[in-house]
Amino acid sequence: MATYDMDSALEAIQFFANSANSVRVFEALADGVTTSSALAERTCASRSTVARILDKGESRGWVESEGSQYELTYMGEIMTEKFRAYRQTVQGVQQLGEAVNYLPEPAQELDIRHFRDANITVPTEDWPEAHLNRALELYRTGDTYQGLTQNAPDIFVRTLADLVDQGRLEFEAIIEAEFIEYLTDDPERATPWHSIADQVWLYDGPITFSMHIIDETVVLWLGYIEDNQWIGPGLLETENPVVREWAESLYEEYRAEAEPLDPEVLPEA
Repeated sequence: MATYDMDSALEAIQFFANSANSVRVFEALADGVTTSSALAERTCASRSTVARILDKGESRGWVESEGSQYELTYMGEIMTEKFRAYRQTVQGVQQLGEAVNYLPEPAQELDIRHFRDANITVPTEDWPEAHLNRALELYRTGDTYQGLTQNAPDIFVRTLADLVDQGRLEFEAIIEAEFIEYLTDDPERATPWHSIADQVWLYDGPITFSMHIIDETVVLWLGYIEDNQWIGPGLLETENPVVREWAESLYEEYRAEAEPLDPEVLPEA
């Protein structure tokens, strides 16, 4: 029985990790049979560099050739696919940075590779409300909005209600039922809710994260709400289709177990 050889495995990984040209050549080979000159043109590597990479690939059993034609073996396909997945995972982690530690628990089931093009807005010393302002900007420039949240800061509710009143936003949201109880004793705070009450659904249970779907963009808050304020490192937004599909599915799961808000429970100012 073959034994696991860590040094050999690391050496194979280094073949890709130590050479961007090796990655480019093998990813080009993954598209099908080609020539060394075509690879050089596509990857912008010199012909001698491509030839050296192909020779090393053949010696490892990852590449096979016939005349001037080269293609990946099945082993080469596996190595290329798995290294690409690892590289994209690293890109996802690097793109998120420290924010990866604050991903909402439901989002942690997603492959981190799908976040490699995500945008993170974080507060800074010079602009402590950068993430809040970014959220408001997304609301104001969007056409459709779906929200799934445990709470709702007043500035967000007022902005969304104004947009609905102006006919500029198609709105629907799910919120923890317990939160609405706080509005019944606060007519002033409840006022903007009258504009959106018929499109609000109440979920009888905890919602441990906050998520918006605005047009094609999924927005995830990185942190939590406390005393009507958001506590956390910022805001994540992505248009990745896999993340979008996940968000829509999750929203529908909560909506299936939610009940419409009765506008009559909201006090008049």
